[in-house]
Amino acid sequence: MRNHLTYNLLMKVLILIGTGYFMGCKPVIPVDENPFVRFTGSIDYHSQTLNRPLRYSVYLPAGYNKENKSYPTVYLLHGFGDNETSWMSGGKIDRIIKELEEKGEIEPMIYVMPQGYNSYYVNRFNGTLNYMDMFVEEFVPLIDSLYRTKKTPGQRAVVGYSMGGYGALILPVKNPDVFSVSVPLSMSFRTDEQYMIESQSAFDAQWGPIFGAKGSTGENRVTDYFKMHSPFHFFADEDAGSFSAVRFFIDCGDDEESLSFTNNEMHALMRSKNIAHEYRVRNGAHTWDYWLKAMREALMFIQTNFDGVAYADDPAFNLSTGFSGNIEQLNFNGKTLNVVLPSGYSTSSATYPVMYFMHHTLQNRLDETKNIMSSLDSLQREKQFILVEADANEFKTPSNLVELSAFVNNGYRTKKQKQGRLLLANFSGASVAYHTVSDYPELFESLFLYQPFVDSVTNIPEVRFIYLDTTDESQSYSIVQGLYSDCRKQNINHQYRVRNGKDSFNAFMHGLNNSIVYLGLMLNKTL
Repeated sequence: MRNHLTYNLLMKVLILIGTGYFMGCKPVIPVDENPFVRFTGSIDYHSQTLNRPLRYSVYLPAGYNKENKSYPTVYLLHGFGDNETSWMSGGKIDRIIKELEEKGEIEPMIYVMPQGYNSYYVNRFNGTLNYMDMFVEEFVPLIDSLYRTKKTPGQRAVVGYSMGGYGALILPVKNPDVFSVSVPLSMSFRTDEQYMIESQSAFDAQWGPIFGAKGSTGENRVTDYFKMHSPFHFFADEDAGSFSAVRFFIDCGDDEESLSFTNNEMHALMRSKNIAHEYRVRNGAHTWDYWLKAMREALMFIQTNFDGVAYADDPAFNLSTGFSGNIEQLNFNGKTLNVVLPSGYSTSSATYPVMYFMHHTLQNRLDETKNIMSSLDSLQREKQFILVEADANEFKTPSNLVELSAFVNNGYRTKKQKQGRLLLANFSGASVAYHTVSDYPELFESLFLYQPFVDSVTNIPEVRFIYLDTTDESQSYSIVQGLYSDCRKQNINHQYRVRNGKDSFNAFMHGLNNSIVYLGLMLNKTL
């Protein structure tokens, strides 16, 4: 009987296998009930320090489940009112990470996104929410125990936007034995002056519960606890060496309502104290679009520091002296001018806008002029303008530029109204350009200043548009910040940039190249 049953069972199995074979069925592959995923959101964890639940999200390297290796850790902090999912749901940060990984610009890292509880990532003054203690003493060790992290400060970075930007600053500053890289984006904080005039409702809701003095006004708000946590106090009061273990990358948009002033002042303070840092100002405001663009360079900055390599402070520009156009050299009152006419000038009877450039020569004037024209060549072909390049060492007074404009108008078919004239200047050439536009507002429509050295700043020029460009290591940073502040206060249309670099021709060429879209927009106004 048993043999008969065994025989029947065996036949049924063979029939099923044979049926599957002849019907083209594939062998059944076991299903992994727990497939590997890079992102896991809102992981629950109960904090002993806070005595409350804390959620966090994590984004792992693509090969995390295949290799038994350790990875650096990047902590991503969210802004006020957001949570541990915001970097993925709002920011889609995984897209930037994947793109840079595929290009080989960053290596795989572990990204951790904790819930911040509107804490500004510090301990409250009254001890009711000791968030920084929790983060450093409990949360980082937890992450190190659960994931294969590199457990040294040189392999940990903190990045954040808005409130998280302040967290990204304060956590490494106060804990350099835990974190080595600080990346504040649009850092939300206040100078003492801003803090004292903050509206009462905003102060009581956002700042008083953290730093104390809720309900207070004016100087009474600036408590000792606030000073302990204010970069405008600890950067000012301590030696630069106190912060040498931390690498700072600070980024804030020029359209921020007040935070651009806050971050500008912190940059100026750090410059004055010789605290090494990178500083960027790009076009944009308090938006994900801005932060994601900033994150491209920020992640490469982090990678460089994880590798123990110095970050390039004066990036190269692909200089070319191969400009093939015709440069006319003219003598004007004993001064040499370089003039480049648009391609259709000789066969047309049209009038043309004029772009004047007050050129501070650093090395070889003609070679530098050719490089400038190589960058402007496509724009000139499209917009059809006359370029007049003058040596800033020869044109030192506003009256020189007035005479030059009359000379060019008499010698060429130019648009005679101010809308037909743009003025560009770099380095010391910016001084005469600035004072010319200030003294003769009827002369130029727009002003473009690159790393400008202006001897004195009086009234902001009355022009349609001002473009201000400098580098984070330029000696012109305080001048440009002052001009930017004046433009904001007087509602003058402007753009403001701070880039990586020094006072070099390479750096200027980067600035000129970045401004071409705005040169084109201003030239459109002349048509």
